[in-house]
Amino acid sequence: MSMRDAVQTRVLSRRWKNVSAPTSNLQFDLFTLFGINCDRNSLSIGSDNQSDGKCRFIKAVDQFLHLCRSPKLYSFKVCYSLGNDSECHIDRWISFAVRGHTEKLVLDFSGLPKGCELYNFPCNLLSHGKLPQLKHLCLQSCALRPSPDSTNIFNSLKTLDLNMVPLEEDLNCILSGCVTLEWLRLTNCKLPVSFFICEQYLCLKSLILDQCHGAKKIEISRPLTVFEYIGGMTNLSFVGAPLIEKVKLMLMRAYARGTDYMFHGLAKELPSLQRLSLSLFTRDMMSIPENMTKFYHLKELDLIVILSLDFDLLSVISILNAVPCLHTLNLAIRYSGPRSLPEKRRYTKQFYYYLKEVEISGFRDQCNALDLVLYVLDNALRLERMTIRWTSTAGIRMGESWKKEVDDLLKEKAAHVELIVL
Repeated sequence: MSMRDAVQTRVLSRRWKNVSAPTSNLQFDLFTLFGINCDRNSLSIGSDNQSDGKCRFIKAVDQFLHLCRSPKLYSFKVCYSLGNDSECHIDRWISFAVRGHTEKLVLDFSGLPKGCELYNFPCNLLSHGKLPQLKHLCLQSCALRPSPDSTNIFNSLKTLDLNMVPLEEDLNCILSGCVTLEWLRLTNCKLPVSFFICEQYLCLKSLILDQCHGAKKIEISRPLTVFEYIGGMTNLSFVGAPLIEKVKLMLMRAYARGTDYMFHGLAKELPSLQRLSLSLFTRDMMSIPENMTKFYHLKELDLIVILSLDFDLLSVISILNAVPCLHTLNLAIRYSGPRSLPEKRRYTKQFYYYLKEVEISGFRDQCNALDLVLYVLDNALRLERMTIRWTSTAGIRMGESWKKEVDDLLKEKAAHVELIVL
């Protein structure tokens, strides 16, 4: 029974009036409370006062928590556009979650109108529990400013997910108390000018920085399982060649500096890297160099190429030549709009003795995509499987008869491998 149905059931009998179904997962949003599956301002439609929707939401949460009899909570989530003017209500909800020894707390207050003050997360309330139980904290459109003597309240956290949270100088203070943190994601956050991930974060395994701003220097010197970076080119560096299993890099507006880092600097700083995901915005970068620094230990490569029609997909050959021990290649092709036809460049032909699986999605016979596929089929001597996923509009653009001719050609060339065309 859903939370909304459980609350509605109380009206069927006086005996059930003050009874609510025990649950270990509480989620408050427009759907669970009102059955509304649309934007967060829909409660205010038809009302003279835009705050009416917020008042209805707050009242519904308060009423449910007043009747809730759950002795132990696993997760507590609130999803609505609330600011610091609702502080007293939100503080009371957090206190309820702390008393229930919740392990996961999610506050998503995104969508606030401009000029509204962000809710100031009350770090002191987390210390009201007898023992630190909170393992997962997710805050969106909140302010998080712990005092130096209250950072120990985060010492039980395993994951920390912050979105649109102005951190600046508070970040180092926050992380200093996260002694067991394993997973950290920062999205659209303002970072301090210098951001360091070093050996003091003993348990950290995954670090995701997604379109954050403010940092002029990001330095990583400890081993990680996963590192993801999405954003503009900054002074990103890996000090001491730390052991990182997988890197996902999406540089916006890479230009000359970012292009040089992707194809030279990264391999020099992480020579033992085994898994790499690279997004190439071909409009905002220089040409892929014919000779680049080699990744001698890279086994798995995910390439996402966002291209215009003047980009030659045969440039990918230069990347393949820089990964001599590659086992798996996943190439996703995305088209950003026409410009002009590409000119074919000459590339050094090379055999690939370890490449066994290739998947190409977004395929259509443009930008020399077919030539790239045929090149791989000819030169990957131990290829076992190739999967090709056509774009949904390929048959319309090229004609079904031409698409069939290409399919037949691929099957003929791929006689020695398992070919899957979707």
